[in-house]
Amino acid sequence: MNKVKIAIFTLSIIISLIGIKKLIYINQFKDLKNKEESYLNESIRVLDECFDLENKNKRTLNKSIELIEYCLEEYGYKN
Repeated sequence: MNKVKIAIFTLSIIISLIGIKKLIYINQFKDLKNKEESYLNESIRVLDECFDLENKNKRTLNKSIELIEYCLEEYGYKN
């Protein structure tokens, strides 16, 4: 009877440790996803400001292309 209790206790500890490991992995994944989303949101905000879409009709096509190239060089390729 004692061997059965020890086996059940050991098995429950192993299952608990596996569950804790899974929870830690899930939390790390969520943190990484949140960091990526915040980085993307910040990049979108900066590029939107740089492109100056409100005044797009006041620029020529060449000036708009130059502005886009500048914004991508300045803000678009940073990691």
